[in-house]
Amino acid sequence: MKKEKINEYAIDRPLNAARRKKIEQFIEKNADRMGRVISHEWDESGTVLSLASDPVLWEFVFHRNRVETYGSAPFWVKMLFTEKRRKTADAVVLQMLQEAGFIGAAAGRKKET
Repeated sequence: MKKEKINEYAIDRPLNAARRKKIEQFIEKNADRMGRVISHEWDESGTVLSLASDPVLWEFVFHRNRVETYGSAPFWVKMLFTEKRRKTADAVVLQMLQEAGFIGAAAGRKKET
């Protein structure tokens, strides 16, 4: 499956150990929102987070001033990813970034790609 860029989010503060831990806590606290088992892991550099819920894979690439999101899924799953579901996923990502301290509560800083 081909990985595709989904979105890009501007952030005020870069990834650090404390924010990485807050992201992990957010994932554990909210994993049941998917209704499926979710696994997650950081790459060797500690800047790329992979979230997997078979058959979907999400990647979050953390840069100093932005986070890029990528996804890969079979065609039939992409067909079910409606605009409403896209907005819900976007809201969850923004909530995660806010709770982890990357951005303030007055977000809306998403860059469309």
